[in-house]
Amino acid sequence: MRVRLAGVAVVAVLAAGCGGGGGSSSSDADTIVPADAVAFVTIDTDASSPQVSSALEILRKFPIEPKAEQQLRASITQGGGNFKTITSSAGSEIDIAAILVNGKPHAVGLAKPSDEKAFDAQLDTAPSVHTTFKGWTLFADKQAALDAVTKRSGDSLADDPPYQAALKTLPGAGDAIARFYASSAGLQTALGAARSNLGPTASALGALPSAKWIAGALTSQDGAVKLEVHAKANTPALTHAGRSLADKIPAGSIVALAVQSSATRTIPSATADQLSALGQQLGVDLPGLISAINGPVIAYVRPGIPLPEVTLASQPAKPQAAATAVGGLLARFAQGAKTAKAVPTQVDGGTLNKLDLGPVSLYYGVNDGQLVVTDSANALAELKGSLGRLSADAVFKDAKSGAGMGDDNPSFLFVDIKDALPALSGFAQLANQSLPPAVENNLRPLKSLLSFGSTDGGVQSFVVYVKTS
Repeated sequence: MRVRLAGVAVVAVLAAGCGGGGGSSSSDADTIVPADAVAFVTIDTDASSPQVSSALEILRKFPIEPKAEQQLRASITQGGGNFKTITSSAGSEIDIAAILVNGKPHAVGLAKPSDEKAFDAQLDTAPSVHTTFKGWTLFADKQAALDAVTKRSGDSLADDPPYQAALKTLPGAGDAIARFYASSAGLQTALGAARSNLGPTASALGALPSAKWIAGALTSQDGAVKLEVHAKANTPALTHAGRSLADKIPAGSIVALAVQSSATRTIPSATADQLSALGQQLGVDLPGLISAINGPVIAYVRPGIPLPEVTLASQPAKPQAAATAVGGLLARFAQGAKTAKAVPTQVDGGTLNKLDLGPVSLYYGVNDGQLVVTDSANALAELKGSLGRLSADAVFKDAKSGAGMGDDNPSFLFVDIKDALPALSGFAQLANQSLPPAVENNLRPLKSLLSFGSTDGGVQSFVVYVKTS
């Protein structure tokens, strides 16, 4: 049954271009799924739909695509299935609902096959059960899971208010390759194992485990793929003051990171304990250092010779204390260097402390109320606009528009992959290394990546957008 649920759903969508799918999308499976379903996934398997066609066109740009398809075919064959039959008979949509039966989650697949007889024959090759209900073919590993759908007495998932609210944050049924939803109970079920496996680091999950619901969608358009995830939080959203620091990132940055955080935020105790243990090994007070520089932060990388320019700037509550903490950390790692003592040095745009490490020099200090740490003597001038701003960069603007990121979003990660690849190859050569050909060839079709988070009306959102050339 594991092969059938994974095989029918995943193979049908990934290999739709090999002759699978067809017909119009049904998009009403949620009307027969019980309202207490803990999760629900809808996958478009119609190769002629704009979304799937766009995704397949992108996949074909990568050398890894033929090999991935071969492995997919082999795995289905080894599991007793027939790749061609599955992809030609699955129909235009596959849905999977996670339903609790006696407190344990069970997956129920739903499909409207284009060739019901052939599709049923594939289901018969595995130790599974299946039936026809209200025009849908249902399949599961246990009869009790099917009964939970066919013999339900309450409302359907389509009538559930949290599910309805979640759907409003997503593209329509015909405008996404896949959409998913998880209820509060579903999140608790899925994250229960994560808490036990992650231990103290589970605190990194933040407010996600307590969310009322989570929903997301995968879409494809104009040579790009976009993943968006939305969560209804139980706690008030943090408010952010402007994005002035993010606006200072210079043009030509091949990597840019902006993080808007509260200067009053404290490190979780479990995380602080782990940082303290690591800091003892390094001889550095890491929790103290992080607390000192806590606040809005930007970091960017620009191409440079022989090494790239890397700059970090932040607006901590106590800039001078933060600079002292950073200086202590750098001095700890500069022991044995040509000049282990930082010297105030005039650079373009102001004065920074310079630490000479031989092949490279590091600069740090406070300027205009912001802490700056960099390996470039030009960083202050860049932050003051000598090169122009990233916000006017054509590649960044294209990614921002495609991802739907607002002008006032203070937190994001941007990578100009097309221009970063030569820099990465050059850096590898300096280390007498080279990028594996397979890695380099599969990176070449990529143009940019943009990821950002936002909050609107109590709904927290996270978006990852990848554009190809």
